Amino acid sequence: MKIHGKKIQGANIEWIIIPRHDGDLVFKATAVLDMKPFYALCPEPKAPVVMRPGRVISQDITDKNYLESVDRYANYRYYFIIVWSLKDSPGLEFEKVDLNNPDSWLLIEEELKESGLTYPEIQRLLAGCMSANSLNENKLEEARNRFLAFQAAQSNGSSSHPGEPQSTPSGEPAKDSEPAHQA
Repeated sequence: MKIHGKKIQGANIEWIIIPRHDGDLVFKATAVLDMKPFYALCPEPKAPVVMRPGRVISQDITDKNYLESVDRYANYRYYFIIVWSLKDSPGLEFEKVDLNNPDSWLLIEEELKESGLTYPEIQRLLAGCMSANSLNENKLEEARNRFLAFQAAQSNGSSSHPGEPQSTPSGEPAKDSEPAHQA
């Protein structure tokens, strides 16, 4: 797919910087574009099949084991997104987390804590991973404002991006900003 002749390339990236007196910690949270590895490692839970009165076969979505497996599946999915978002952070090496072991994904917060991160730092890291993988109202509002500013600039006869100056600090017209014809 292309938009205005331009291919959409790359995943959304959120850089998470945690300030430290001995050097800032830098994490790169990259949006997960492909959930196939998750589905391959964690098949969706299936409710048990039961026979109801009248020989009606249906799924028992109230089954205790099924409900527990649904909760576990949701946790695996959440932590998959966290772990797979962080896996390409420069210099990051997991000690407890194995990308191919869903049970180990659940250890990511423990591993972060044991590495010396504080609770607020861990929460910021998790929030950054989720931000890379989602839209929020602030991001949508910023994009809407950029779009509307661009539309307003275009309707005023300007074909340039709204951030491009029409004149230099000296007051002279910026290069290529003069109209093609003058009255």
